[in-house]
Amino acid sequence: MERVVIIGLIFAVLVVGFILATGQWAYGNVVGPLVNHSKLPQLKITYANSYPISNGTEIILNITDCDGPDAYPASAPLMEISNSTWHIYLNSSQISNDTVKIIQAPWNENKKDSVNWYSGFIVILGSEAQFQLIVPIHLSPGTYKITLYTPAIKLPKEATTTITIS
Repeated sequence: MERVVIIGLIFAVLVVGFILATGQWAYGNVVGPLVNHSKLPQLKITYANSYPISNGTEIILNITDCDGPDAYPASAPLMEISNSTWHIYLNSSQISNDTVKIIQAPWNENKKDSVNWYSGFIVILGSEAQFQLIVPIHLSPGTYKITLYTPAIKLPKEATTTITIS
């Protein structure tokens, strides 16, 4: 073999070895488990209130996205309202149809949290918005649990809150 080819092969082996050694030192991914440090979105309900109205029940939710990637917003395409005897699920199109008003928090008026028929509630990382829904069901007086289901999030970390209707 020519001298240039041998020097090129030695250099290529050294570069590959350096890349693998750096990956092992920094992440432990060459020998050991593969680690994914990306964050999953995490919604929180910071305020909830409800009261009966003539054509159903109005539910007011302040929702914030407190963790996750900033490349895309968090979504909650399914909402559950339950008490000790029954529960009801609202899918993304019902959430979109029942939402009558969205009020952005003053510190993030340039970020537009929203609802749509596919994703339900859409909340951008670090923002907070108040979603006002009129659910066309008259909820009886009592305490109810509201759960927002976010894709890829396990149940204990779902956004939950309780509301009381008197």
